[in-house]
Amino acid sequence: MRIHQVEKGESILNQMLIRFISMVSGMRLPDAARIVMYHKDFYGAPMAAWTHATMRGKSNWTVGEREMMAAMTAKWNACPFCVEAHGAIASIELGDAKTNDILAEKPVASPKLQVILPFLEKLTLYPEKISVMDVQTIKGKGISDEEIEDAIAVSSLFNITARCANAFNFALLTKADLKKASKRMLTKGYVFGKTDLTKRADHRSMAETLRQRIFEGQGVSSPSLRQAIAQRAIGGPSIEEPYDQMALLIGEASYKVTDDLVMDVIKKAGSDKAAFELMVCAAVSAGLYRWNMAVKVLNEAVNR
Repeated sequence: MRIHQVEKGESILNQMLIRFISMVSGMRLPDAARIVMYHKDFYGAPMAAWTHATMRGKSNWTVGEREMMAAMTAKWNACPFCVEAHGAIASIELGDAKTNDILAEKPVASPKLQVILPFLEKLTLYPEKISVMDVQTIKGKGISDEEIEDAIAVSSLFNITARCANAFNFALLTKADLKKASKRMLTKGYVFGKTDLTKRADHRSMAETLRQRIFEGQGVSSPSLRQAIAQRAIGGPSIEEPYDQMALLIGEASYKVTDDLVMDVIKKAGSDKAAFELMVCAAVSAGLYRWNMAVKVLNEAVNR
């Protein structure tokens, strides 16, 4: 983890909780959990709420299929942590052979996934090229509007998560810990405690909540700086260094973020927490950009 305070915990209570969970689970608490526990009201709460509802809420996509979409989105973002983590969860539901074949992009006996995955790959790699025709093609192959929106939500969320995993340098899990974590994630999901999963996720409302919190909400860093970074992450105007390089890399190639760059951002921002906000902002911007582009063409296709 490139930001020490995120790994350690921001308060004594938070640090004690991390140690307690690690002790009870018999494994080091994964960095994916630490990042949502840190500065929780800023990022963890809105992000975990949308992710949990999307991945475990009511949907025509099975849990295994949604985890497979997450793993593939991670693959297209060159994120080994998320490929392993979500591939392992998918394997429990779909089986090792089928999961490995999908990850290797081999034809598999899953017609719906074969239809949606090329669309999600295009959304991940070339979001500006997503078109109404793409959506109409999927619809013509039997994928409903709700199923398309659910899949877009999965992809958008993991375009955020994979960028965070790369930029913050999440530690890979051992085989034993990966097995434990995947079983826990399958049954418990993405939040602590019980939630109502009987309804389909309200993706549009949750996306807006995340956007407002990250770009406009109270934080250590200024909203104006966060908004400038958000724009730069999706190809907007240049900003001062090291924020410019940080935003561009997280937006376009998060696996290229380095220890030195993160240290420069921490120094410039003035604290671990401020740097955390700015890095998360770039990742969220990239994910929500893909969400907005895809929902726009989905709306146009529905209204035709």
